[in-house]
Amino acid sequence: MTVSGKASFLNTIASKLGRERIHDVQRPDLKEWIPDSYGDLTTDELIEILKEQCFFIHTQLIESNPEILQRTLDDLIQANGGGAVITSGDTRFTDYRLNFPDSYVWEEAAGRAKNILRSESANTAIVFADYALAESGTIVVESRPDQGRSLHFLPAHYIAIIEKKRLVLRSTQAAADLNRRVQAGEPMGSSINFISGPSNSADIEMQLVVGVHGPLRATYVLI
Repeated sequence: MTVSGKASFLNTIASKLGRERIHDVQRPDLKEWIPDSYGDLTTDELIEILKEQCFFIHTQLIESNPEILQRTLDDLIQANGGGAVITSGDTRFTDYRLNFPDSYVWEEAAGRAKNILRSESANTAIVFADYALAESGTIVVESRPDQGRSLHFLPAHYIAIIEKKRLVLRSTQAAADLNRRVQAGEPMGSSINFISGPSNSADIEMQLVVGVHGPLRATYVLI
């Protein structure tokens, strides 16, 4: 949204509320409202919380390391039945020297329609999490030109690689870092997605079905 578009939008909202626009709004200090029931946690303690939560959200968690990450992912792809793989265009795939022959890559140059077609054709999607929230088993992924929303939801299987340094307790820590990026003027994606394993529903006769919408299976690989 442009600056002029933002002003017009906020003016319209104020008009509907029957009042003048409020300018120079100060953000409240929310620290005292955020529960601190855990106290200070080590990375190992965060991992244990994440492991427990992954059980409840029907998500497989595998601990690996950068040296064997390629082998871990290859094994998971085979366990998913092989087939086409699609990855984001995240530079970390190059940083970790990951290579998937005959795979697709979500890339801006391909255009929206072709990227969606690639995602529909892929059996497994592999992405890097921007953050992981231990308390809820949630990964946070930003929509960018090299990582569209459909990449996370159209393939049958979903693998998210979580670097330990990206693991935090809950959404407030991730939001604080996102806010820092906004204030620093860093580019932000069109949306921020919070994904907590595969979708599930027990609407029909209280029988739980996992993978109702989106991937049938989700796996987190912690490195």
